[in-house]
Amino acid sequence: MTSWTRALFAPRRVAVVGASATVGKVGHLIMRNLTAPEAGFQGEVVPIHPTLAEVLDRPAYPRLVDVPGPIDLAVVAAPPAEAPRIVADCAAAGTPLAVIVSGGFAEAGTDGAALQARIRDIARTGGLRIVGPNCFGVISPASGLNASIGIGMPRRGGVALYTQSGAYGMAAFTRAEEDLIGFSRVVATGNKADIDETDVLTAFAEDDETRVIAMLIESIGDGRRFFEAARALAGRKPIVVLKTGRSEAGRRAAASHTAALASDAAVTDAALRQAGVRVVEDGQTLLDVAAALDRQPPLTGRRIAVIANSGGTGVEIADLAESAGLSTPRLSDALQAAIRPLLPLYGSAANPVDVTTEWRRFPEMYGGSLAALMDSDEVDAVMPVLLQRSALMPEVTDRIVAEVRAARARGSQTPVHVCWVAPAGATGNRHKLLSAGVPCHDWPARAVRTLAKTAWIEAAAVVPAPPVVARPMDAPEDGWLPSDLAFRALAEAGFPVAPWRLARSRAEAAEAARLLGGPLALKAERPGVVHKSDDGGVRLGLGSAAQVEAAWDDFAARLGANAAIVQRQAGPGLELVLGARRDATFGPVVMAGLGGVWIEALGDVALRLAPFDETEARAMLDGLKGRTLLAGARGRPAADVAALARLAASLSRWVAGAGWLVELDLNPVIVAADGPVIVDARIRVGGGSFPREEEGFST
Repeated sequence: MTSWTRALFAPRRVAVVGASATVGKVGHLIMRNLTAPEAGFQGEVVPIHPTLAEVLDRPAYPRLVDVPGPIDLAVVAAPPAEAPRIVADCAAAGTPLAVIVSGGFAEAGTDGAALQARIRDIARTGGLRIVGPNCFGVISPASGLNASIGIGMPRRGGVALYTQSGAYGMAAFTRAEEDLIGFSRVVATGNKADIDETDVLTAFAEDDETRVIAMLIESIGDGRRFFEAARALAGRKPIVVLKTGRSEAGRRAAASHTAALASDAAVTDAALRQAGVRVVEDGQTLLDVAAALDRQPPLTGRRIAVIANSGGTGVEIADLAESAGLSTPRLSDALQAAIRPLLPLYGSAANPVDVTTEWRRFPEMYGGSLAALMDSDEVDAVMPVLLQRSALMPEVTDRIVAEVRAARARGSQTPVHVCWVAPAGATGNRHKLLSAGVPCHDWPARAVRTLAKTAWIEAAAVVPAPPVVARPMDAPEDGWLPSDLAFRALAEAGFPVAPWRLARSRAEAAEAARLLGGPLALKAERPGVVHKSDDGGVRLGLGSAAQVEAAWDDFAARLGANAAIVQRQAGPGLELVLGARRDATFGPVVMAGLGGVWIEALGDVALRLAPFDETEARAMLDGLKGRTLLAGARGRPAADVAALARLAASLSRWVAGAGWLVELDLNPVIVAADGPVIVDARIRVGGGSFPREEEGFST
């Protein structure tokens, strides 16, 4: 570990700057938290106070630079105006880390933001790292450290919680008490003046105490850096993320479909999933899933088995499972034959396994069925439903715990999640299950949602950094490229563009028609017109030079004389769109979806950070709701999906290397059995070259 991560997780000496002997002050609370015998912190706590000689029976010092010997961690609870001097003292004393819980910084307005920038600059100059300011603090149950404004100490375990919200730091205490969730670390970064979500994620990666990472993220600073760190870690430690602020008050006005559909929230969601992160939509599920992954193996397939003493509840779970992308398959005759002798004659071994209401036999029926299912290769998870009587019987709980342990000893990695529908009087049995590492989720919907979110997600492969793509000659400094220039840039890169010619006169249009051969399309080129079809500037199915000349005359009469693109019309096929934009947080992003009129009607698109390989491109296409159309639905010939995936992957590499590219729309791309053809293209360039994300393209 680095010096600041050691100071964060296991400091030997902690200074409390702003320590107080007055009950009710933050400095007093933090001193109490650090010195409480029940917390178990074995390090030294040093109070810093300008006038007091001691605080809570510990010698106090006026300033941190007056303390003899090194300080690993400074917890700052002093007024914000004192922060610059305190931060300078920390740096001068060689302290590697300061946690500033005090408020009054960027969250308080312009003056506070300036103060925050000042302390950040002082810290960077002095080699000091900062958590905060305006934060809940940090907790490390493994070392007994509670340097936060929360009271007590959460249960120790394998879940590391990162949050920008102090409220979720408090939630760790509640969930540890009610659901026996064990935490390795809790870190709240507040305003993120210095240490951010990626820094903490990297620290959790190095931490042996942490087995699962749960993150509540309000904002992501350097999205590409976070993506790379998460992708490198997700295969070793599960990462569960709740990203808040997903809704948008309004859509941006955009001249391309890519910018309109690749919203910030959609890009963030796609980037997290591409990195192998499990994405959740609410705080309850965040900790449910993290705790479940700490207790049980991940779900590696879609098939679940249900054991229930209520037929109706079993059917409800089957319905919910299907909605969540899971299934409850009928068990084989052999497996049913192994389970059926355990059940009454009127029970069912089909799946859900219905043990009926023969409550005297519950321990045997639940236990034997669970053992058979965990040893089977027919299901990927088992969900016993403990409802009322079965939940109230400690014999059932004990048998489930025993069977799970025995199956693990036999080598079974089938996860077991209990659906818990029980009165308060059964809480002791629930805690027994949780203590034994068996997750218990209240009611079917929560149980299925949590189990589904534990599913293994494969992170995208690392793709080498692409070569730099030169800005097209004659390109404007800012704005949309003329169609001819856009087509030329794509064709020179080797992309399949439908043959075209630029015509600046009626005669040139006729000559282009004779060279290209029909059928043809004529597309008006007018300054400021991006969507030509909306302005009546596209004519299709022109079969001769004379028809092209007539269409030219029509454009000139309605739209004014100018240039036009004469293009060989692509054959029949499925219309798709490929697009890209340079996201402010994550860098280059590629979009694929149903094209033509369908993109506006359905908005059926998939997103990936660029660059990516063909395997990821195929997964991207498989994620479209309209993917069955690619396979040749309703009598259509199947499209060459492999060629389309190659095009998408190649485009991603080209876009990633083109730092000047702001936005790109290839709509439509006609995909037929003989491969894709780009029919229309719009490319927007920006002033100068955008910063390249080469640091984020692992090689």
